[in-house]
Amino acid sequence: MNKIHLDNTHVPLHYQIAEYLEVMLKRGDLLPDDQVPPEEELADVFSVSRTTIRRSMEHLHGRGLLTRKQGKGTFWTEEARTIKREKLAGINKLIFNVSEKTTVRVLSKGVDEGNREVRDFLRAAEDDKFIVFRRVRYAGGEPMSYTINYLPMHYGGPIEKKHLEKMTMLETLEKVLNIRLGTIEHEVEILRATALISEQLRVPVLDPVLTIKTSVFDKDGDPVEIVWTYFVENKYKFRVVLE
Repeated sequence: MNKIHLDNTHVPLHYQIAEYLEVMLKRGDLLPDDQVPPEEELADVFSVSRTTIRRSMEHLHGRGLLTRKQGKGTFWTEEARTIKREKLAGINKLIFNVSEKTTVRVLSKGVDEGNREVRDFLRAAEDDKFIVFRRVRYAGGEPMSYTINYLPMHYGGPIEKKHLEKMTMLETLEKVLNIRLGTIEHEVEILRATALISEQLRVPVLDPVLTIKTSVFDKDGDPVEIVWTYFVENKYKFRVVLE
């Protein structure tokens, strides 16, 4: 885990750390099947004392999200496994029409193994890796959204940064790769900004961000890409058309 700096002076530090760990669990950065990182590692990540980390663990334990196993360490509970499902899900073919004039900056095109959710959705083999695009959309010169796209190598490889500066990813898939798109599913929820999202959207860590996970399939029902987009709440204006 990379270093994380929390600076909300209105909320006790151990509460902020507990909430940040819960955010990572919701995002899939921490998995409910895994052991919680040891106290000394978390103390180093958050640059705090082990006493502060211990209080964070006690807070999560009191909420029923952690359990301690003698001689083995601390683990997420069955209740923690249900957190990720507490969201508005299954909104099919949802069309967002951003009303403000926007510009896009493609931050990077890279190769990544993806987390378990990415690998499961894209039906990855053991050694598969994915093309990952990261972009920031600006409205009036200020960041409005931060998007991360995961695509199989054979789809993502031919796509260049210049395509995404002029077209959406869906337009690129259709016009550049000639993919016949099928179902597009969206899951919408409010999450807290991680350190990376905070940096890209210029909002405080743990500020609420409107989060949309998009799952894209082709006409045959095969997965094409999985996307996470994080919006600055007060800058997101949209029209929704439901079919």
